Amino acid sequence: MQLKFDWLIVLENLGRSIMVTDANLDGPRGPRIIYVNHACTQITGYSRDELIGNTPRILQGRHTDRAVLRLLKQKLLNRQVFDGQTWNYRKGGRPFIMNWYCYAIYGERGKPIYYVAEQEDLTEMESLRMRQRLLLNPHDAEATKFFAVLAEAM
Repeated sequence: MQLKFDWLIVLENLGRSIMVTDANLDGPRGPRIIYVNHACTQITGYSRDELIGNTPRILQGRHTDRAVLRLLKQKLLNRQVFDGQTWNYRKGGRPFIMNWYCYAIYGERGKPIYYVAEQEDLTEMESLRMRQRLLLNPHDAEATKFFAVLAEAM
């Protein structure tokens, strides 16, 4: 007995945010978003229509770490998986710490045809960690900067 499996239903109901882009890393604006699941719209505050056709840059802002983005591109070009985090921004400009895991989907000719990003909002967890650091050291520069970035959007 063959089981019909609908991957779209699975993707839509995952608790983790999923974003799929085309594989165009060389364009002036980068790859275009071709799919986002419901969790992605919940984390970012953008609707599916606002994200699809745009680039992931729609989520970037002042405190997005450009070195992390360069590493992401380098890893993908070298056919490696990327796992990292940086500040991203929700619709309306509120920052959040996003951890994401990115990898290529390869076509029959062995070339990337899509990039998939599994994303997770770590802001709450990171906030707890930074509060603990400040309790141990009230002058902790990294923790102070973290809360300054969050306060900027308030």
